Amino acid sequence: MDEKKKKLKKMATWTMAVFATIFAVTIAVLWLPLYNAGAGALGAIGQAFAAGWPVLVADLVLCFLAFFGYKLFLDKKK
Repeated sequence: MDEKKKKLKKMATWTMAVFATIFAVTIAVLWLPLYNAGAGALGAIGQAFAAGWPVLVADLVLCFLAFFGYKLFLDKKK
């Protein structure tokens, strides 16, 4: 495996890890108060997604931009 593929694979791992971390924290922060308010487990998850979707979409877009920007950077570098 050449150096470019190795770097790209590492960047993919990092962007997925960042997305998963922000996803988990966002849903947990929104879910806990809703669950404690008596919304029930599944109802609280649905409400957490409904309230947090802009953050999750922004996170997804930024992760894609970071990955593909890095890919373009590597392509132009060589």
